[in-house]
Amino acid sequence: MPNAALCSVAALLLLFPLTAGASASRRFFLEGDGIVHLVNAHTGGGVMAYRTPGGDYPKSVHRRINQIFGVPPHASEGIALRLVALLDYLQDHLRGGPIRIVSGYRSPADNEGLRRRGRLAARTSMHLEGMAADIEMEGVEGKRLWEFVRSLDCCGAGYYHASAVHIDVGPSRFWDETSTGVEQDLGARNRLVLLRTEWDLYRAGEQVRMALGRITDYPIGVRPAIQVTDRGRVVAAARLEHARTTCVIIPNRGAARSLVWTIPRGLTPLDRARVRLSFCHRPSPDMPEAIESNPISIR
Repeated sequence: MPNAALCSVAALLLLFPLTAGASASRRFFLEGDGIVHLVNAHTGGGVMAYRTPGGDYPKSVHRRINQIFGVPPHASEGIALRLVALLDYLQDHLRGGPIRIVSGYRSPADNEGLRRRGRLAARTSMHLEGMAADIEMEGVEGKRLWEFVRSLDCCGAGYYHASAVHIDVGPSRFWDETSTGVEQDLGARNRLVLLRTEWDLYRAGEQVRMALGRITDYPIGVRPAIQVTDRGRVVAAARLEHARTTCVIIPNRGAARSLVWTIPRGLTPLDRARVRLSFCHRPSPDMPEAIESNPISIR
């Protein structure tokens, strides 16, 4: 699966060359025209211009998107712009109508409530991270939407033979109601912990914000020394900012979303780089000793 994902990213880079103009107007490999039409029966909706022509992502629009996805005002999490960009991409390429948010953000309590009622809700659901949504797209059948996301080999896609499709910006995988794995609790004991960067497209010398997800057991500890890899080969080293110890303890989900480092200046341009993060405190031996992020491009 990882090799296939790298091939997909390479293909995307050919489709969307990283010229100065292109990189200034978008920050994700999969992103549409910057305008997405979202609706929610409970929170309203509308046409959202979440990216300006100059490449900015207005916080005021992001706040409104959070409302549409059901993020409460007091929540420390928000909907990842990576997910919004993906939905924009799908809407543009499938020429679909408004995207209806059937299930957006879930609090831990909401997610656990679904699990107690026997619903197909994973303990490590990406809905908890603001990185998933169950959606319907007007004019596009659920099966067609699911199959299109599968063909991108970029993300998570779940289809239960209804009108709604689960879409997330986690690792590339797909499932239906017979292969969810929910009952097996595959993510228990931090076995499926993941690392996601804020953007896909960066420049040398730029700050990178990262978030850890799918954590079931806190606290965890990360080493401040990180590595930039290219096809598994270490090409650069960096350090988490504000790290004052050799083991940075992360006590909760909020702290897991605030990892920051800066790309070394003068780094050779990279199209399929990843960030490697290692752990110095693991609540369970089932948790991996190190993980790598999604692919990023550095120019």
